[in-house]
Amino acid sequence: MGDVNSAGRPQDRADVARFYAAATPAQVWNQVAGQVSAAQGNSLSQNARTFALLNMAISDSSVSVFETKYFYQFWRPVTAIRAADMDGNPRTEPDSAFTPFIPTPAFPSYPSAHASGSSAARLVLKRIFGDRRRSITLSNPALPEVTLRYAKFRQITDDIDDARVYGGIHFRFEQEVGATLGRDVAAYIYKRHFRCASAGRCDEDERD
Repeated sequence: MGDVNSAGRPQDRADVARFYAAATPAQVWNQVAGQVSAAQGNSLSQNARTFALLNMAISDSSVSVFETKYFYQFWRPVTAIRAADMDGNPRTEPDSAFTPFIPTPAFPSYPSAHASGSSAARLVLKRIFGDRRRSITLSNPALPEVTLRYAKFRQITDDIDDARVYGGIHFRFEQEVGATLGRDVAAYIYKRHFRCASAGRCDEDERD
């Protein structure tokens, strides 16, 4: 599915692969937070807290995921698929012609940084804004022909997971592990920083 010439990759998966290759988690989720905050009419102080927590979580998850990448130094699909006769698994066969749809990043694969940063962001925004349906539209000047629309935060992280697999630069399990790492980091950040000072609870998840 991740090969540049794959006939099994639907156009919508090609679109998300290209979109999320051109946008970092910080670019994506700050755009999301801005739209949701504006729709709710949040105050300047509420926005300051939201964006501080959001970007701390993304930043700290990035530090953690890159430390993990260089600890394990796991190969990318382009290397694994081309060298599948050297992996000790008799059920895999090499494909020397495999070329990923998205150019392979020049650092180790495991786990996915897009998954960790995006899942960290999603947890923070879910705790602040709740998990009800919304109208979110994502665009990027680098890809003016692609516009993505979402109703739930989870739909965004699902697309990001698909984007990295259909783009040919990550394995699915790297997305899953990266997401777990990101959620753990974000939960730590949210619990310990910028807590509400008033007796009244200030976030939607706490009001549910």
